[in-house]
Amino acid sequence: MALLGRARMVSRRKTHWTYRALSTISVLVVSVAVLAGCGETAKKEEATPAPRVSLVSGSGQCDTPTTPFCDSTVAPPANWDGHVFKLAQDYPTTVPQEEHPWLAFDPTTQSQNYGQSVLDYFYAGNTRDNVEDSFDPMLNTVRQWYNGPWQDYGFNGREPAHGLTRERVSKPGELDPKQTQSWNNYAVGFYNAAGANAIGKVWANRGDPDSAMGIMPEGTVGAKLLFTTAGPDQVPYLAGAPTWNVYVYSEVNSSQPDPTKRGKVAVRLLQIDLAVKDNRSPTGWVFGTSVYGGGPTPGTTQGTGWTNVSTVGLMWGNDPEYSGSGPLKETWINPAVNMPHLGYQGRLNGPVDNPRSSCLSCHSTAQDPSDIAPMFPPNQTQIPFWFRNVPSGQVFMPTELPAPPALSLDYSLQMSIGIQNYLREQEALAAPEGSNTREAPAADSAPPRDGGPSH
Repeated sequence: MALLGRARMVSRRKTHWTYRALSTISVLVVSVAVLAGCGETAKKEEATPAPRVSLVSGSGQCDTPTTPFCDSTVAPPANWDGHVFKLAQDYPTTVPQEEHPWLAFDPTTQSQNYGQSVLDYFYAGNTRDNVEDSFDPMLNTVRQWYNGPWQDYGFNGREPAHGLTRERVSKPGELDPKQTQSWNNYAVGFYNAAGANAIGKVWANRGDPDSAMGIMPEGTVGAKLLFTTAGPDQVPYLAGAPTWNVYVYSEVNSSQPDPTKRGKVAVRLLQIDLAVKDNRSPTGWVFGTSVYGGGPTPGTTQGTGWTNVSTVGLMWGNDPEYSGSGPLKETWINPAVNMPHLGYQGRLNGPVDNPRSSCLSCHSTAQDPSDIAPMFPPNQTQIPFWFRNVPSGQVFMPTELPAPPALSLDYSLQMSIGIQNYLREQEALAAPEGSNTREAPAADSAPPRDGGPSH
């Protein structure tokens, strides 16, 4: 990494710890081992970083200042005959002019039409008769989609077949009343060209990401496909769901699966998340989520395949004044879909998401450094702070503290987690040999939505 990158990284981490000491908010903290590691890094000569290697594309070195970003650093088995993920990373240098069909609808009064228009926009050119080839940006001839870099890192990083990262584990009863076991879930995210333009600016210098460039332009669309290892026997509405074969942890019911045990696992489409940069919203963003098969409500199943999804809801604000009773003013929940849980006090969240948060609340924490605050309120007293309407571009942490060093990453957890992963690896590589600069394995195995530090 360039000397400037190392200097910025060390400076950023030092001010990070100072700011956390000033904060009156109760947040998750990293272990003493990490703090000790950072201290040693400042005092001793740094080790030469070892090159990262992409074991998927066969391109050799990756994730260095002069090479492409890694597709995945997990190699598929030698006899793998399925799909192989290729990171879409040719980020555009300009924002293309294109039609935004959702602008024909008011998200606050035409929520279902708004959400469907965005879903149709995402589906165009991405769905194919061959399910395994669907949502491969390299095959889309309608419009280009892109993936965020540095999601390959850590215990929960990208697997090699479809680039899925490990997400929050669904506990018994969270997906369906018939669910008796916990199930691992996986996801892959995409940005349209407008959002990818911002990602490209942040990572223009791949050895020194610039978080100040992370404000998304109007018309950005982020989308995420979430798959589950659960099957129709425990989650009946998953019958007929599009299924991908992926190379993930074979202990599908474990919250801390054995990392040495990977295998070919079938995962089914469960949830689709959408985010739109729309200045008609008080936060600058509109978020929506859909569930495959209509959820556990009799009579809502529409068929099979990619189009058999139902909108769970749409939200454009966090309802910061909500008392817990009566209708929400900044969230629309589809009355035809009744999931076992939503977000906090009925705000919008998908079936995989943490019921202590909401779509907007969770994503409003996207900032650098990302581990100043978790994605959900750490305790009851901090709940109001996590459900503010944080305007696009405003840092999540309180502005009343002196010189906050955090920078907003504009509701993009892909960018936030990617930069955090990058910084964690630089700390680990720069530490003296034998130093422990990583969190405990138990913490590392937890995905970010469960309080873990990285993917």
